[in-house]
Amino acid sequence: MLVALKWMLSKNPQREEKKKDTWLPPVTDPAAFLQGNEDGLMWLGHATFFIRLGGTTFLTDPVFYGVSYLKRKVPLPVPPEQLPKIDYVLLSHGHMDHCDKKSLQTLRQLQQFAVLTSLKMKTLIEPWLPETEIMEAGWYQEYVLPQPQLNVYFLPSFHWYKRGLADNNKILWGSFLLQTPEQTLYFGADSGYDQHFKEIAQLFPSIDTCLLGVGAYSPAFIMKPSHTNPAEAVQAFNDLGGKTLIPMHYGTFDLSDEPISEPVQWLQQLEKKGEIAGQLKITGIGEAHLFNSH
Repeated sequence: MLVALKWMLSKNPQREEKKKDTWLPPVTDPAAFLQGNEDGLMWLGHATFFIRLGGTTFLTDPVFYGVSYLKRKVPLPVPPEQLPKIDYVLLSHGHMDHCDKKSLQTLRQLQQFAVLTSLKMKTLIEPWLPETEIMEAGWYQEYVLPQPQLNVYFLPSFHWYKRGLADNNKILWGSFLLQTPEQTLYFGADSGYDQHFKEIAQLFPSIDTCLLGVGAYSPAFIMKPSHTNPAEAVQAFNDLGGKTLIPMHYGTFDLSDEPISEPVQWLQQLEKKGEIAGQLKITGIGEAHLFNSH
């Protein structure tokens, strides 16, 4: 609470720069990819991705609308009713910009899916999702799924949990790794920089695609234990030994003090300096990234 108060009382040194920054992520019509059957992913904004792997579909941390008092700065590129069949919703943790009751209920009214999530998350979301299978896991545990050539693991992140007044860290948080014979994908969810990225690389030494947060990092005194800035995200990507870095968690909501375009500009500078040990793929909202296009 004292740290949050310090933030409220501090002056943002980038205030004027932020006010003048009108950049927004480009929004693309996603219809062709959504209606097709190619393996790949599509960013819906913030930490929400539609992913197709070997015919199995996933939706990560679905947030379709504004969150609390925050409005989306870019629209959802597809109405929820036009989303294809979702097999699994991946819920990384209970913060409201990743676990949105209205979005989950909307999706459940439209279709049936299973939820893969963290330990004790069922107590929060089960009342919202009647007759929905909810599978929980702790760090480094694998979900038992019927698909023969699909493995999904729940992995650590450097984060925390709080949703109410007296529930600090009562529900686990984490990240996900999806693996088929053709593709290994890491969804980093919300995380500060820590040693878990190197530990994950030791267990999974060939990660093709890394979805890592690059926004909501300023001021560092409050954001560093929660989110990575672009340089920290690149370090995490290099630690993971990934082939393609796809940034997320920027450009959709105003959560912090940095100007909205700064994460992308910073990443592009790091790329020019040769500091990214792999390919950087900055996708627009609704833009498809096919897994066979490394």
